Amino acid sequence: MKLFYTELVKLKNTFALWLTLFGALFLPLLLFTSYLFEAKEFLPAPNVNPWYDYLLRTFNGCCFFSLGFILLIIGQILNIEHKANSWKHLFTLPVSRDKLYFNKLALVFAVIITFFLLYFIFAITAGHLLGRIDPPLGFSHGAVPNGYILRFLLDFFVSIIPMIILQYWICIRLKNLVTSLGLGLFGLLMGLLLKNWDHIIYLPYATSFQMLNYKETDVLNRQNFYWVNAVYSCLFLALSYKDFGKRFQG
Repeated sequence: MKLFYTELVKLKNTFALWLTLFGALFLPLLLFTSYLFEAKEFLPAPNVNPWYDYLLRTFNGCCFFSLGFILLIIGQILNIEHKANSWKHLFTLPVSRDKLYFNKLALVFAVIITFFLLYFIFAITAGHLLGRIDPPLGFSHGAVPNGYILRFLLDFFVSIIPMIILQYWICIRLKNLVTSLGLGLFGLLMGLLLKNWDHIIYLPYATSFQMLNYKETDVLNRQNFYWVNAVYSCLFLALSYKDFGKRFQG
């Protein structure tokens, strides 16, 4: 825990924490503004819960916007050591490479999870505010479908784990932040272009695009979905861990 706390303290001198906060706020604020000033476009039909349409927009925004945030936050965290040229110094400390590798990876996941928690807290809060400000929008009458949210979060998070680990490995290996971000963005662009491909599940940077227009009644091929992501996650974790422990010299 002490090493994890040390890694967390390093973030204070970067834009990472502010990026997490403002990144999580950006899209919910944009949705709130759109609903507020174009309310007629979003009025629900009688006996229709407006939360489903609102959350669908929130989910789609998450699929597009959060992926860029993930690439940027991983780059920011690893760039701390690259920028200070401090990897070799870290390797001389009485701390194993195992701990260095997994503590930084744990920090990456902690920041990303914090982002998602803030994102949905802001989005749901914005929906409740809209219900109070403009009652015809119906948010104050319909119940928030928590099961729908949790199911999306589970599927989406599973879909991005291989990408997170692979991008983490890339950012360790490449000192140039722009280059590592460029490779990640290229992967996302290819995933977006191939999002309707039958075998999209086999592209680590593209799997999350299966979540676009995520409906509560949608049924993913869950067995393949979870197995493929589990295999990719274990594979990338094993390869990057071995590379960091045996070959990486900083």
